[in-house]
Amino acid sequence: MERVFDERRYLIPFRSSLLPQIFTDVLVVGAGVAGLRAAIASAEAGAEVIVLSKSDLAHTNTAWAQGGIASVMEPGDSFDAHIADTMTAGAGLCDEPVVRRVVEGGPARMRECLAWGMELDLEGDGTLDAGQEGGHSARRIYHAGGDATGAELSRCLAARATGHANVRLFGQCFLLDFVTASEEAGSRVLGAITHHPRFGLQMIWARSTILASGGAGVVYRETSNPHVATGDGLAAAYRAGAQLADMAFTQFHPTVLYLPGAARSLISEAVRGEGGAPAGRRGPAVHARGARAGRAGAAGCREPGDRQAAGPAGRAARAAGLPARRGFRGPVPGDLVAACQL
Repeated sequence: MERVFDERRYLIPFRSSLLPQIFTDVLVVGAGVAGLRAAIASAEAGAEVIVLSKSDLAHTNTAWAQGGIASVMEPGDSFDAHIADTMTAGAGLCDEPVVRRVVEGGPARMRECLAWGMELDLEGDGTLDAGQEGGHSARRIYHAGGDATGAELSRCLAARATGHANVRLFGQCFLLDFVTASEEAGSRVLGAITHHPRFGLQMIWARSTILASGGAGVVYRETSNPHVATGDGLAAAYRAGAQLADMAFTQFHPTVLYLPGAARSLISEAVRGEGGAPAGRRGPAVHARGARAGRAGAAGCREPGDRQAAGPAGRAARAAGLPARRGFRGPVPGDLVAACQL
Protein backbone atom coordinates (compact mmCIF):
# COMPACT_ATOMS: atom_id res chain seq x y z
CA MET A 1 0.00 0.00 0.00
CA GLU A 2 1.31 3.46 -0.88
CA ARG A 3 2.34 5.44 2.20
CA VAL A 4 -0.04 8.31 1.38
CA PHE A 5 -3.02 6.00 1.94
CA ASP A 6 -1.79 5.17 5.43
CA GLU A 7 -0.89 8.73 6.35
CA ARG A 8 -4.00 10.52 5.12
CA ARG A 9 -6.77 10.05 7.68
CA TYR A 10 -9.46 12.22 6.03
CA LEU A 11 -9.98 13.03 2.37
CA ILE A 12 -10.70 16.70 3.06
CA PRO A 13 -10.02 19.15 5.90
CA PHE A 14 -13.20 20.11 7.76
CA ARG A 15 -14.50 21.67 10.96
CA SER A 16 -17.51 19.68 12.08
CA SER A 17 -18.90 22.57 14.18
CA LEU A 18 -19.35 24.69 11.03
CA LEU A 19 -21.29 22.04 9.10
CA PRO A 20 -24.97 21.01 9.23
CA GLN A 21 -25.49 18.40 11.96
CA ILE A 22 -27.78 15.38 11.56
CA PHE A 23 -28.35 12.81 14.30
CA THR A 24 -29.66 9.26 14.11
CA ASP A 25 -29.48 5.96 15.96
CA VAL A 26 -28.21 3.89 13.02
CA LEU A 27 -26.41 5.03 9.88
CA VAL A 28 -26.41 2.50 7.03
CA VAL A 29 -24.00 3.16 4.16
CA GLY A 30 -25.29 1.39 1.06
CA ALA A 31 -28.78 0.75 -0.32
CA GLY A 32 -28.45 -2.74 -1.77
CA VAL A 33 -29.92 -5.89 -0.26
CA ALA A 34 -27.57 -5.82 2.74
CA GLY A 35 -28.10 -2.16 3.55
CA LEU A 36 -31.87 -2.19 3.08
CA ARG A 37 -32.33 -5.36 5.13
CA ALA A 38 -30.15 -3.94 7.90
CA ALA A 39 -32.22 -0.76 7.86
CA ILE A 40 -35.47 -2.74 8.11
CA ALA A 41 -34.19 -4.79 11.05
CA SER A 42 -32.91 -1.70 12.86
CA ALA A 43 -36.16 0.21 12.31
CA GLU A 44 -38.28 -2.70 13.46
CA ALA A 45 -36.17 -2.81 16.64
CA GLY A 46 -37.20 0.79 17.30
CA ALA A 47 -34.13 2.65 16.04
CA GLU A 48 -34.15 5.74 13.85
CA VAL A 49 -32.27 4.92 10.66
CA ILE A 50 -30.63 6.87 7.83
CA VAL A 51 -29.65 4.98 4.68
CA LEU A 52 -27.01 6.59 2.45
CA SER A 53 -27.03 5.89 -1.28
CA LYS A 54 -24.56 7.78 -3.45
CA SER A 55 -26.79 7.22 -6.48
CA ASP A 56 -30.35 5.87 -6.56
CA LEU A 57 -31.84 2.47 -5.85
CA ALA A 58 -31.72 1.48 -9.52
CA HIS A 59 -27.91 1.66 -9.54
CA THR A 60 -26.79 -0.90 -6.99
CA ASN A 61 -25.20 -4.28 -7.49
CA THR A 62 -28.40 -5.75 -6.04
CA ALA A 63 -30.63 -4.07 -8.61
CA TRP A 64 -28.35 -5.18 -11.43
CA ALA A 65 -28.17 -8.81 -10.29
CA GLN A 66 -29.73 -11.10 -12.90
CA GLY A 67 -29.22 -14.48 -11.28
CA GLY A 68 -31.88 -16.05 -9.11
CA ILE A 69 -32.01 -16.79 -5.40
CA ALA A 70 -31.05 -20.30 -4.25
CA SER A 71 -33.19 -21.79 -1.48
CA VAL A 72 -34.38 -25.23 -0.43
CA MET A 73 -38.11 -24.99 -1.11
CA GLU A 74 -38.90 -28.05 -3.24
CA PRO A 75 -39.89 -31.58 -2.11
CA GLY A 76 -36.97 -33.95 -2.39
CA ASP A 77 -34.35 -31.25 -1.85
CA SER A 78 -32.53 -30.86 1.48
CA PHE A 79 -30.31 -28.50 3.41
CA ASP A 80 -27.54 -31.09 3.42
CA ALA A 81 -27.64 -31.35 -0.39
CA HIS A 82 -27.51 -27.58 -0.80
CA ILE A 83 -24.66 -27.32 1.69
CA ALA A 84 -22.74 -30.10 -0.09
CA ASP A 85 -23.19 -28.39 -3.47
CA THR A 86 -21.97 -25.09 -2.02
CA MET A 87 -18.94 -26.63 -0.35
CA THR A 88 -18.01 -28.45 -3.58
CA ALA A 89 -18.37 -25.30 -5.70
CA GLY A 90 -16.38 -23.34 -3.10
CA ALA A 91 -13.37 -25.62 -3.65
CA GLY A 92 -12.25 -25.46 -0.03
CA LEU A 93 -12.73 -21.71 0.41
CA CYS A 94 -16.12 -21.80 2.17
CA ASP A 95 -16.63 -21.53 5.92
CA GLU A 96 -18.96 -24.47 6.58
CA PRO A 97 -20.74 -22.99 9.65
CA VAL A 98 -21.51 -19.83 7.66
CA VAL A 99 -22.70 -21.86 4.67
CA ARG A 100 -24.97 -23.89 6.93
CA ARG A 101 -26.43 -20.82 8.59
CA VAL A 102 -27.16 -19.12 5.26
CA VAL A 103 -28.63 -22.24 3.63
CA GLU A 104 -30.80 -23.18 6.60
CA GLY A 105 -32.05 -19.60 6.93
CA GLY A 106 -32.89 -19.33 3.23
CA PRO A 107 -36.50 -20.58 3.20
CA ALA A 108 -37.53 -18.26 6.03
CA ARG A 109 -36.01 -15.27 4.23
CA MET A 110 -37.75 -16.28 1.00
CA ARG A 111 -41.12 -16.53 2.74
CA GLU A 112 -40.43 -13.18 4.37
CA CYS A 113 -39.80 -11.49 1.00
CA LEU A 114 -42.90 -13.11 -0.49
CA ALA A 115 -44.96 -11.83 2.44
CA TRP A 116 -43.55 -8.36 1.79
CA GLY A 117 -44.72 -8.46 -1.81
CA MET A 118 -41.80 -9.81 -3.83
CA GLU A 119 -43.11 -11.28 -7.08
CA LEU A 120 -41.26 -14.39 -8.27
CA ASP A 121 -41.81 -16.30 -11.51
CA LEU A 122 -44.58 -18.88 -11.26
CA GLU A 123 -45.46 -22.14 -12.92
CA GLY A 124 -48.74 -22.45 -14.80
CA ASP A 125 -50.42 -23.84 -11.67
CA GLY A 126 -49.38 -20.84 -9.59
CA THR A 127 -46.52 -22.52 -7.72
CA LEU A 128 -43.03 -21.05 -7.64
CA ASP A 129 -40.96 -21.81 -10.73
CA ALA A 130 -37.78 -23.50 -9.47
CA GLY A 131 -34.87 -23.52 -11.91
CA GLN A 132 -31.50 -25.23 -11.86
CA GLU A 133 -28.14 -23.65 -12.49
CA GLY A 134 -24.51 -24.68 -12.57
CA GLY A 135 -23.18 -26.30 -9.42
CA HIS A 136 -26.63 -27.21 -8.06
CA SER A 137 -27.86 -30.80 -7.92
CA ALA A 138 -31.53 -29.83 -7.56
CA ARG A 139 -33.97 -27.25 -8.87
CA ARG A 140 -33.74 -24.57 -6.21
CA ILE A 141 -33.15 -21.29 -8.08
CA TYR A 142 -35.99 -18.74 -8.07
CA HIS A 143 -36.15 -15.82 -10.48
CA ALA A 144 -38.27 -12.71 -10.90
CA GLY A 145 -39.05 -11.36 -14.34
CA GLY A 146 -36.70 -13.89 -15.89
CA ASP A 147 -33.37 -12.19 -15.33
CA ALA A 148 -34.54 -9.24 -13.19
CA THR A 149 -34.41 -10.92 -9.78
CA GLY A 150 -32.15 -8.31 -8.23
CA ALA A 151 -34.32 -5.43 -9.39
CA GLU A 152 -37.42 -7.06 -7.92
CA LEU A 153 -35.67 -7.85 -4.64
CA SER A 154 -34.45 -4.27 -4.44
CA ARG A 155 -37.95 -2.94 -5.16
CA CYS A 156 -39.44 -5.15 -2.45
CA LEU A 157 -36.92 -4.23 0.23
CA ALA A 158 -36.95 -0.53 -0.70
CA ALA A 159 -40.73 -0.40 -0.39
CA ARG A 160 -40.55 -2.11 2.99
CA ALA A 161 -37.76 0.15 4.26
CA THR A 162 -39.05 3.49 3.01
CA GLY A 163 -42.55 2.60 4.17
CA HIS A 164 -41.29 2.49 7.76
CA ALA A 165 -41.62 5.72 9.70
CA ASN A 166 -38.18 5.25 11.27
CA VAL A 167 -36.25 5.04 7.98
CA ARG A 168 -34.96 7.98 5.94
CA LEU A 169 -33.27 7.42 2.59
CA PHE A 170 -30.61 9.97 1.61
CA GLY A 171 -30.18 9.51 -2.13
CA GLN A 172 -27.31 11.08 -4.11
CA CYS A 173 -25.47 11.36 -0.80
CA PHE A 174 -21.76 10.48 -1.02
CA LEU A 175 -19.77 9.09 1.90
CA LEU A 176 -16.47 10.97 2.22
CA ASP A 177 -15.19 9.52 5.48
CA PHE A 178 -16.19 7.84 8.70
CA VAL A 179 -15.70 10.09 11.70
CA THR A 180 -13.91 8.45 14.63
CA ALA A 181 -13.37 9.57 18.21
CA SER A 182 -9.62 9.79 17.57
CA GLU A 183 -7.10 8.77 14.95
CA GLU A 184 -5.95 5.79 17.01
CA ALA A 185 -6.52 2.35 15.46
CA GLY A 186 -9.74 0.82 16.74
CA SER A 187 -11.22 4.15 17.71
CA ARG A 188 -15.02 4.14 17.82
CA VAL A 189 -16.92 5.24 14.72
CA LEU A 190 -19.22 8.15 15.54
CA GLY A 191 -20.82 8.68 12.14
CA ALA A 192 -19.75 10.08 8.80
CA ILE A 193 -19.06 13.21 6.82
CA THR A 194 -21.02 13.21 3.56
CA HIS A 195 -21.59 15.37 0.51
CA HIS A 196 -24.89 16.02 -1.24
CA PRO A 197 -25.09 17.98 -4.53
CA ARG A 198 -27.81 20.21 -3.10
CA PHE A 199 -26.99 20.41 0.62
CA GLY A 200 -23.20 20.23 0.42
CA LEU A 201 -21.11 18.82 3.27
CA GLN A 202 -23.03 17.33 6.19
CA MET A 203 -22.11 15.65 9.46
CA ILE A 204 -24.22 12.61 10.28
CA TRP A 205 -23.77 11.41 13.85
CA ALA A 206 -24.90 7.87 14.71
CA ARG A 207 -24.77 5.51 17.68
CA SER A 208 -24.10 2.62 15.29
CA THR A 209 -22.76 2.62 11.73
CA ILE A 210 -23.27 -0.25 9.30
CA LEU A 211 -21.13 -0.45 6.18
CA ALA A 212 -22.92 -2.22 3.31
CA SER A 213 -21.53 -0.27 0.39
CA GLY A 214 -20.67 -3.09 -1.99
CA GLY A 215 -17.58 -3.67 -4.05
CA ALA A 216 -15.12 -2.00 -6.38
CA GLY A 217 -15.66 -3.62 -9.77
CA VAL A 218 -15.32 -0.34 -11.65
CA VAL A 219 -11.63 -0.07 -10.79
CA TYR A 220 -11.22 -2.63 -13.61
CA ARG A 221 -11.55 -1.61 -17.24
CA GLU A 222 -13.92 -4.49 -18.02
CA THR A 223 -16.74 -5.01 -15.55
CA SER A 224 -20.42 -5.84 -15.45
CA ASN A 225 -20.87 -3.79 -12.27
CA PRO A 226 -22.85 -0.52 -12.17
CA HIS A 227 -20.72 2.60 -12.54
CA VAL A 228 -21.11 3.44 -8.85
CA ALA A 229 -19.21 0.31 -7.66
CA THR A 230 -15.99 2.21 -7.01
CA GLY A 231 -15.02 0.95 -3.54
CA ASP A 232 -15.60 4.18 -1.62
CA GLY A 233 -16.92 2.37 1.45
CA LEU A 234 -13.91 0.07 1.59
CA ALA A 235 -11.53 3.02 1.27
CA ALA A 236 -13.32 5.02 3.97
CA ALA A 237 -13.27 2.02 6.30
CA TYR A 238 -9.55 1.55 5.69
CA ARG A 239 -8.81 5.19 6.49
CA ALA A 240 -10.85 4.81 9.69
CA GLY A 241 -8.65 1.92 10.79
CA ALA A 242 -10.60 -1.12 9.65
CA GLN A 243 -8.68 -4.18 8.49
CA LEU A 244 -9.65 -5.25 4.98
CA ALA A 245 -9.69 -8.99 4.31
CA ASP A 246 -10.20 -11.27 1.30
CA MET A 247 -9.64 -8.43 -1.15
CA ALA A 248 -8.91 -10.97 -3.89
CA PHE A 249 -12.56 -12.00 -3.90
CA THR A 250 -13.78 -9.61 -6.55
CA GLN A 251 -16.77 -11.00 -8.42
CA PHE A 252 -16.48 -11.28 -12.18
CA HIS A 253 -19.43 -12.69 -14.06
CA PRO A 254 -18.05 -15.54 -16.18
CA THR A 255 -20.11 -14.80 -19.30
CA VAL A 256 -20.50 -11.25 -20.58
CA LEU A 257 -21.44 -9.98 -24.02
CA TYR A 258 -18.47 -7.96 -25.28
CA LEU A 259 -19.17 -5.30 -27.90
CA PRO A 260 -16.47 -2.63 -28.34
CA GLY A 261 -17.69 0.71 -27.03
CA ALA A 262 -20.84 -0.72 -25.45
CA ALA A 263 -21.72 -1.49 -21.85
CA ARG A 264 -20.90 -5.02 -20.75
CA SER A 265 -24.15 -6.99 -20.72
CA LEU A 266 -24.45 -10.18 -18.70
CA ILE A 267 -25.38 -13.48 -20.27
CA SER A 268 -27.68 -14.79 -17.57
CA GLU A 269 -26.55 -17.61 -15.31
CA ALA A 270 -29.88 -19.24 -16.16
CA VAL A 271 -28.73 -19.73 -19.77
CA ARG A 272 -25.71 -21.73 -18.67
CA GLY A 273 -27.59 -23.54 -15.91
CA GLU A 274 -30.14 -24.77 -18.42
CA GLY A 275 -27.36 -26.26 -20.55
CA GLY A 276 -26.10 -23.38 -22.69
CA ALA A 277 -22.40 -23.54 -23.56
CA PRO A 278 -20.19 -20.57 -24.53
CA ALA A 279 -18.98 -20.48 -28.13
CA GLY A 280 -16.85 -18.15 -30.25
CA ARG A 281 -17.53 -16.89 -33.77
CA ARG A 282 -15.75 -19.89 -35.27
CA GLY A 283 -17.57 -22.51 -33.24
CA PRO A 284 -17.69 -23.96 -29.75
CA ALA A 285 -13.97 -23.66 -28.96
CA VAL A 286 -13.37 -20.93 -26.40
CA HIS A 287 -10.67 -20.12 -23.89
CA ALA A 288 -10.23 -22.87 -21.31
CA ARG A 289 -11.35 -20.58 -18.49
CA GLY A 290 -14.45 -19.61 -20.40
CA ALA A 291 -15.26 -23.25 -21.02
CA ARG A 292 -15.29 -23.91 -17.30
CA ALA A 293 -17.86 -21.14 -16.90
CA GLY A 294 -20.34 -23.05 -19.04
CA ARG A 295 -20.81 -25.89 -16.56
CA ALA A 296 -23.37 -27.43 -18.95
CA GLY A 297 -22.78 -30.90 -17.56
CA ALA A 298 -23.15 -30.00 -13.88
CA ALA A 299 -24.91 -32.66 -11.86
CA GLY A 300 -28.58 -32.72 -12.68
CA CYS A 301 -28.40 -29.95 -15.30
CA ARG A 302 -29.79 -30.38 -18.77
CA GLU A 303 -27.23 -31.40 -21.39
CA PRO A 304 -26.73 -29.14 -24.43
CA GLY A 305 -28.70 -31.58 -26.60
CA ASP A 306 -31.84 -31.01 -24.55
CA ARG A 307 -33.48 -28.04 -26.25
CA GLN A 308 -36.39 -27.73 -23.85
CA ALA A 309 -36.83 -24.09 -22.88
CA ALA A 310 -37.26 -23.22 -19.23
CA GLY A 311 -39.51 -20.76 -17.47
CA PRO A 312 -42.81 -19.08 -18.38
CA ALA A 313 -41.52 -17.69 -21.67
CA GLY A 314 -40.52 -21.14 -22.89
CA ARG A 315 -43.87 -22.66 -21.93
CA ALA A 316 -45.79 -19.84 -23.59
CA ALA A 317 -43.78 -20.22 -26.79
CA ARG A 318 -44.36 -23.96 -26.95
CA ALA A 319 -48.06 -23.54 -26.25
CA ALA A 320 -48.26 -21.11 -29.17
CA GLY A 321 -46.38 -23.52 -31.43
CA LEU A 322 -43.35 -21.22 -31.62
CA PRO A 323 -39.71 -22.24 -31.26
CA ALA A 324 -38.68 -21.78 -27.62
CA ARG A 325 -35.22 -20.40 -26.98
CA ARG A 326 -33.68 -22.52 -24.28
CA GLY A 327 -32.46 -20.67 -21.23
CA PHE A 328 -34.55 -17.52 -21.68
CA ARG A 329 -36.58 -16.93 -18.55
CA GLY A 330 -38.12 -13.57 -19.33
CA PRO A 331 -41.73 -12.72 -18.51
CA VAL A 332 -44.46 -13.71 -20.91
CA PRO A 333 -45.04 -10.56 -23.03
CA GLY A 334 -48.19 -8.62 -22.05
CA ASP A 335 -20.11 -0.40 15.49
CA LEU A 336 -18.60 -0.86 11.98
CA VAL A 337 -20.15 -3.92 10.43
CA ALA A 338 -19.00 -5.11 7.00
CA ALA A 339 -21.68 -6.56 4.74
CA CYS A 340 -21.74 -7.66 1.13
CA GLN A 341 -24.29 -6.89 -1.60
CA LEU A 342 -25.90 -9.49 -3.74
